[in-house]
Amino acid sequence: MPLFRWFAASSALVVLLISASQTAWSEAEPVPRTSPPQTREGFGAPLPDLTDEQRARFQAGKAAFERVFTPRTGLGAVFNAQSCAECHAQPATGGAHDTITITRFRTPLSLNFAAGLVTQASGSPHIQSRSVADEFPDQVPGCDVAPETAPESTLAKTVRVTPPLFGLGLIEAIPDSTLIENGYASADRHPDVNGRGADPSVTGRAGLLFPGGINDLGSLGRLVGRFGARGFVADIPSFTQGAYRTEMGIATPHPLFFLPVRPQGTFAPRDCTPFSGTAVSLAEVREVVDYMRFLAPPPRGPITPAVERGETVFSDIGCASCHTPTLETDGNTVAALSYRDVPLYSDLLLHDMGEALADGAPEGLGTSREWRTTPLWGIGGMAKPLMHDGRAGRDFVRAIELHGGEAAGTRSQFNDLPVADKRALVRFLESL
Repeated sequence: MPLFRWFAASSALVVLLISASQTAWSEAEPVPRTSPPQTREGFGAPLPDLTDEQRARFQAGKAAFERVFTPRTGLGAVFNAQSCAECHAQPATGGAHDTITITRFRTPLSLNFAAGLVTQASGSPHIQSRSVADEFPDQVPGCDVAPETAPESTLAKTVRVTPPLFGLGLIEAIPDSTLIENGYASADRHPDVNGRGADPSVTGRAGLLFPGGINDLGSLGRLVGRFGARGFVADIPSFTQGAYRTEMGIATPHPLFFLPVRPQGTFAPRDCTPFSGTAVSLAEVREVVDYMRFLAPPPRGPITPAVERGETVFSDIGCASCHTPTLETDGNTVAALSYRDVPLYSDLLLHDMGEALADGAPEGLGTSREWRTTPLWGIGGMAKPLMHDGRAGRDFVRAIELHGGEAAGTRSQFNDLPVADKRALVRFLESL
């Protein structure tokens, strides 16, 4: 054999062996058990296709969203944050948080979250863990109110991580009819996957609001909840005003939130609330609503061959039965929200997730075992811990293992996957 042919053949063999070795090594890699957030550009940007006037409203709303309150400007006697942006800060304004959580509880006088909002019995349904007396003694020298704690009568407590707000306007713009129809046809609307047939145990339902839900007086026709861990809130104005009251102790114009938080269920002494008047006007609420409504969806990470393989696995084992890749909006007065695909990876329905995730604290019509399917978009680019209470950390495998109830069949299929397919599924989730 001529020397140059021998050299060419030898080089080809070396390349082939290296390639085979890399493939074998790749197949043998373990499944990642922690997924640090990917660095991505675009978090916190406004929706594309907004008008100049809408972009100006977005910027004005962002400034209101970042406004820091003190006792002299209306901060409640007890509170969890001084601004909206304090909790919704990572990886950009409007995002989530990797450490801040809230605690909810129920008592015999507030068996449901909705009842707690109205009665505030013993301070229910929400613990405000900070006090102006502790943090602003110079502004409230005569105040001695302590941070709230769960009372002895507490029947159940539940912890929640901070939800991201990216793409909220698109979620709000998905019509009620889509969610109601999807709920009625929960088993039928998912295609037969590899001959498995639709899973009859997947029976999600829309979070119908009445009785026991919250919507804004300007959108009384909206009857399906879509925000909150149990789809308890129907629209962004209600979501916003509820957060002002429960997180900052600030009353708003909404009929459920027109009184400030009562520490441990009692009215705060005047010494603790030196501000008089309306701390947040309806106009300022609308500015913040504009900001949240015009936030763009979270950016997607790189789509590699491993990610594509993982997406196929995601569908094949039934994850997409609840984490629906895309829903659509209908006509909207805001063109940037009108007839748009919403790649949120959620059906926004309530599903029974089993006893291991039950928290003993029902909300509205959602039982303690039911949870709204969490939108997965953005989870790969945020440091937010996984699951409603963050118990899975940044371990996607652990999050899947915690799925029970209607998701038990899909969890079993995941457990039976080859290591390479499990790893690909994690890579897909990291790309979202």
